[in-house]
Amino acid sequence: MKGRKSSIVKNRDSAVELMMTMSNNRDSANLPFHLQFQTMEYEEVEKSLWHAFDVLDKSAQAQNTRTSQVHKTKLKVFTNNLGQILGVAHAETIWDKIPEDRVNFDRFLAILNSNLLVGLNKLGGGDATVKAQIDELCWMLCEKSYRQRIASFGGAETPSVEESSKLPPDSGSSESSGAGQKDNNSTFSKVDSFKLWKIFNFLCERGDDGKVLHPLRSDIEEAERIAAEICLSIGLPTPKPKIGDRKNLGCDGSSFLLDFSDFVTVVVDQVKQSAEDLAVISPGITEIYSHIVADVVRKGYMVKFGNKLTTWKERWFVLTASALRYFVSSEERDLKGTIILCPECSTQNFPDKPGGKHYRFKLITPNKQYELSAPSLKAKNEWLSDFKRVIVAIGTSKESLQKQALKERKRDREERRRLTAEEELARCAEREKLLEREKQLEEERQQRKFALDQVEEREQQLQLERQKRAEEEEKRRQETNQLLEEKKKEIEEEKLRFAQIEARLKAEREALVSEGKEALEAEREKREEAEARLKEEETQLEAERKRLKEVEEERAHLQTMVEEERALKRDEEIVRNLQSKILEEEFAKREELERLQDEQGQQLLKEQMSRQELEAAHRAQEDALLKAQAQLEALTMERLEADRNLQEAAEKLKSAEVERQKMEERMKLKEMTSSYKLAKPLSTPEPNPYITHRGRGAFTEADFCRSPGPINGSGDHQRNFRYGDQGVHSDCSESDSERSSPTVA
Repeated sequence: MKGRKSSIVKNRDSAVELMMTMSNNRDSANLPFHLQFQTMEYEEVEKSLWHAFDVLDKSAQAQNTRTSQVHKTKLKVFTNNLGQILGVAHAETIWDKIPEDRVNFDRFLAILNSNLLVGLNKLGGGDATVKAQIDELCWMLCEKSYRQRIASFGGAETPSVEESSKLPPDSGSSESSGAGQKDNNSTFSKVDSFKLWKIFNFLCERGDDGKVLHPLRSDIEEAERIAAEICLSIGLPTPKPKIGDRKNLGCDGSSFLLDFSDFVTVVVDQVKQSAEDLAVISPGITEIYSHIVADVVRKGYMVKFGNKLTTWKERWFVLTASALRYFVSSEERDLKGTIILCPECSTQNFPDKPGGKHYRFKLITPNKQYELSAPSLKAKNEWLSDFKRVIVAIGTSKESLQKQALKERKRDREERRRLTAEEELARCAEREKLLEREKQLEEERQQRKFALDQVEEREQQLQLERQKRAEEEEKRRQETNQLLEEKKKEIEEEKLRFAQIEARLKAEREALVSEGKEALEAEREKREEAEARLKEEETQLEAERKRLKEVEEERAHLQTMVEEERALKRDEEIVRNLQSKILEEEFAKREELERLQDEQGQQLLKEQMSRQELEAAHRAQEDALLKAQAQLEALTMERLEADRNLQEAAEKLKSAEVERQKMEERMKLKEMTSSYKLAKPLSTPEPNPYITHRGRGAFTEADFCRSPGPINGSGDHQRNFRYGDQGVHSDCSESDSERSSPTVA
């Protein structure tokens, strides 16, 4: 509780000190700004109140952060000062009825609207001073918080509120707009800062519903445009926007929105590219301020032809969105007249005449005509174009030209950024596709490299196997040759031994011829044993020959395997060539697919346009069909009505025919009875048979002489009737000679 009481006492003391400071500042300032203000809209007052509310919110925080809520004690001080401007005594007492200790801006504005600002949005031009005083009060609160950051731009401190109150009123000239105490670095004066603040308020962003967005922010492109127009108005080169440095500013992410401090930062950074001394831009700020805030379309000298004194006089003209004012000089102090513009106004161009004023034209109003002369042909065309633009805007829109231009720039900016975002998304998608394709290609390259490594490894293994087989084959061949040599040697030795044995046997045979039979038989046995051993050796030699043949066959088989390996290598080379051709075909197909995709997109756009046209034509045909159906239904109803009337007339004619036949029957019956002289009527004059009590009859004499037909009207005695203007007449289809009298039974 003690801590809460001490905080309340501190807030109350600070509030009282703030109220005293603001009151003294306002008394000493003597309203130096309101002399050049035009009629302000209530929306601009709301923006100024938001700045004051935001400063009171940040000043109550230790780290100068925004909480969007302010304590009642500080709002009481501000409300007291606001009530003094509006002529309401003890205005701070309205907060005694509010139960909340802290309120947000919407609640604060609602309370002010219901108690103090009632009818402020309906004030006219005579009460513009009240709105100007409210703007000045809010600026005095905001200037202190913005001063340090704005002063750091020029290298010196902005004049304080007490120093600024001594400045002379700003009359629109460059001397008054640059007035104030400045150091050698020539930073902004209080007047220039206030004008930039008002320009920032006018350029604040709005929502889709047209309401001002809180907190107040302005787009960075608007700040760059203001800097470019300032440089252009004072003859400096137009600076180029620093697109790369936008993200380094205090923007809200990618939306490029700036508060007032960042707004001034962008303007100063842009202007510093063309001007080292910021003092030279003061006339440019004044001109841009008059164009944007006061909705001035054009200013300049022209010569006017007087209506009372028929002489040409040079005047300084100021064209706004609703009127044309002209002064004695560019200081705009001595107003000579005001021409109210309306949709009925127009302009008339005059050709130049020798010896007369050049570049003449006429401004025609419903009450009067004004003849003017521009200093040059370019100026004349520009004045005529601006007059036409203002007159068209007065007749077509209730908003000012600057607000219309602001909305158009925002719409173009959003459309451009939307297209840029879509292009960026498309580029990102294309980049992702390319990365994915590169990744696939890299994987394919890795797979191909892995396959090539496997092929090389397999080739190395085959090479090692071939070398090993060649070595084994060479070794086996050498062993086979060695065995063959050994066998040859053994065979030669055996042949020599056989030759020796044969020679020895021959010698022994010759020696033993004389011997006995037993010795011969023994010798024969030995010989047979030697032949058997020789046959056995020949068998071994045949086996060796077979083995040598097998070695030759194995050698041929190895040679076949080598040829097959060479064929496999050639097949692998062919496969590699085919793979490279397939990759080239894939790249060509990809380019063809991209081209087809572009053509499909164009064809789709054409089909959509043609579809829209067909739908419009279809809707028109449906409307025409509906109209035709309605007309057909009306004609059908009329035909039914006519048929019904015709049927009624036919029934009436039928009944009349029946009555006529009955009458003929009665007449004939009467003639028959009179022939027997049962009763003789009195002799009366014969009446006209064609005249009745209702006038002349509808039937002729031939009708009375006609034979009566059947009662139902059927048979050969049908008659056709036509309708005339005087009654019903019968057209007889039979001649009088063909008629026969009825026979009475």
